[in-house]
Amino acid sequence: MHRPSPLDKVLLAILILAAFSMIFLILETELSAPLKFFGAIIVLMASAKGLTILTGVKSEWGIIMLRTKKGIEVVKKIAKHEEFWKFFADVGICLAFGIMGYFVVQRPRIGRLKVLGTAMILLTFLLFFVSPMVLPFLSISLGLSLGTESGGVTTTTDLLGPTLLLSAVYLGGLSTMVTLSIISYGATILGAVIDTVVFGKDTISQTAPGVTLILPGINIPLIEGILALVLILVVHEGAHAVLSVIGRIPLLSSGIALFGVIPVGAFVEPDEARLNSKSKNVQTRVIVAGSTSNLLTAIVFFILLFAFLFITAPFKETGWFVLEGMENETIIYSVNGMEVDGYEKFALEPGETITLETNHGTIEKTANQDGKIGIRYLPLSSPPYTRYEFPVFGFIFRLLALAFCLNFIIGIVNLLPLPFFDGYRLLELNLDHKWIPKVIMYVCIIAFLMNFLPWFF
Repeated sequence: MHRPSPLDKVLLAILILAAFSMIFLILETELSAPLKFFGAIIVLMASAKGLTILTGVKSEWGIIMLRTKKGIEVVKKIAKHEEFWKFFADVGICLAFGIMGYFVVQRPRIGRLKVLGTAMILLTFLLFFVSPMVLPFLSISLGLSLGTESGGVTTTTDLLGPTLLLSAVYLGGLSTMVTLSIISYGATILGAVIDTVVFGKDTISQTAPGVTLILPGINIPLIEGILALVLILVVHEGAHAVLSVIGRIPLLSSGIALFGVIPVGAFVEPDEARLNSKSKNVQTRVIVAGSTSNLLTAIVFFILLFAFLFITAPFKETGWFVLEGMENETIIYSVNGMEVDGYEKFALEPGETITLETNHGTIEKTANQDGKIGIRYLPLSSPPYTRYEFPVFGFIFRLLALAFCLNFIIGIVNLLPLPFFDGYRLLELNLDHKWIPKVIMYVCIIAFLMNFLPWFF
């Protein structure tokens, strides 16, 4: 990699801007979702080639690995607090495997009980406070309907029942939760395909995909999205690195992975031969550290987010965010000249007309025979629909929300028993019968691919 000249830097900026602009234009076309997806992939691969020409850095199928040894010394300093980080990783084992993690953690019985107790408190907070808020906040960023099933916990709950689901999660941890979720929604999509192909009901076109591509500047805010992704990569790979150092595993390099011009991952390169020669306990701690760091970071930003919402309450905009019955992204500021905030009911006579002041101008609505105007709304004062009068507050709000949502998603998705995911390596390490993780892996691969299928209809 050569040092870019001033001209190269200008060309790099133009290349990055052009790549994002082209992706935006592709996604704004009337093309089908699969064609948009592949169009964006082609643009990113082309931008990677451009980066190679301008900087000399190598790329393979659009993937660029920016390697450096900087930061390794910082990791070594952080790793001096060995007992804390070992406890951190052991708690992560119980978050991943639930009560079953008690039998994986290698500590004296009292130590294991402390680890398990801490993990169960964190797991409860994640399940009952953090997890229910992820979909609403992320739905606003991605422009999704809150009523859309996305293969998350809600869908799994419908299939298994809340009691059975919670029992399975506490017993088997977040790894069990995300695995059941992806399999159950894959089964839902398979049922929709059978309905469409065999019975001609066209159910599949009305079924939402279980996964979506998240691109800063496209379906999440650009600056806030990139900052949130950088944070995710740093804490995830940093935790792997810290536990590697504690396990006496040399770090060869570290760096950032790009797909074209978009950061898609960070990495540390421990000496794999040395890692594989270590005990099962050391390997498990190193592997589980990444997801653990993301989940705990999600909790931290969840708390920061709601503290920020409370402190900045006087600066929030007032009005109603319309969910149904009007144009997308409609905000109602007043009804018949009266400003609205919170939940309010208006007694209307059938056929009565009211005037709504909105961000799309003045709109008149006529009540139906039941005295209703057919809209569903939530107050702007209710997260995640909060809007601020000052742009800087809006920026901080979006950054905190994305950092909390994306850390949680990355933390649990990485626990899936799929190839190249930490979840599969954890299962393979800690199950004596090696055919079991392989069977689970193949089922998850099929289910994961099924979750993409609705994009093609």
